[in-house]
Amino acid sequence: MAGAPAGSRLLSDTEIGDSWVDTRNLWTQSTFPAIACILIGCVALLFDSLKMNAFLGLVAVSGLFGLFGTLVRISKKRSELDVIAISTGHPWHDSESTGKTSVYVLSEEDEWVRLDPETRLVQTIDPLLGKALLRRDDADGEIIVRWAQTVDERIIAMINMAQALANAQDRDPDSIDDFEAAREREDTAEGILDREWMDTEIGSTGYEPGAILRAFKRGKDDESKNDE
Repeated sequence: MAGAPAGSRLLSDTEIGDSWVDTRNLWTQSTFPAIACILIGCVALLFDSLKMNAFLGLVAVSGLFGLFGTLVRISKKRSELDVIAISTGHPWHDSESTGKTSVYVLSEEDEWVRLDPETRLVQTIDPLLGKALLRRDDADGEIIVRWAQTVDERIIAMINMAQALANAQDRDPDSIDDFEAAREREDTAEGILDREWMDTEIGSTGYEPGAILRAFKRGKDDESKNDE
């Protein structure tokens, strides 16, 4: 596995790596059974029976293997994030530096690819080779990175989250956030009066749903007048 690019750090070496693995939960699940097994093994010393000592000793060894297995699981789980690296200025980096916020992804060839700002990755599968293709923005976008096999979608989500945080930190405080601007327009109903409304004459086709309702009501009003 390639080391992190210069001026960056593997995501697995950060606090995010700790939360990804959920180390506390894994150790909790394995420690108590292991301690119980070891205590049982110690009790074996009180017996003179060779068979009993052998059995209880085996139980104690099983507890030790359980602890070792947990250590292996933690290491393997953490290594899943070794394909992601972040620069020192990224919000997830432990450094207090205000440098670059770049996000890197490791390719199948063990080469780091720096993601452009605003890039969002989507995982697709090569129909011939079965490899994972990480594309820009959607399933038809440019291929950014190739991986030997598909990965958990949560890893892709982690990459995109890292990108979103980097973009948010790099954004000019005085700039307009498109999402917030859209929400404000929705709250204030801005733009409704400026909307280009379609023709709603009886017999016209292709209106939008609101125009259809208005045309129907107009037709009903005309029928009422004729009846009078």
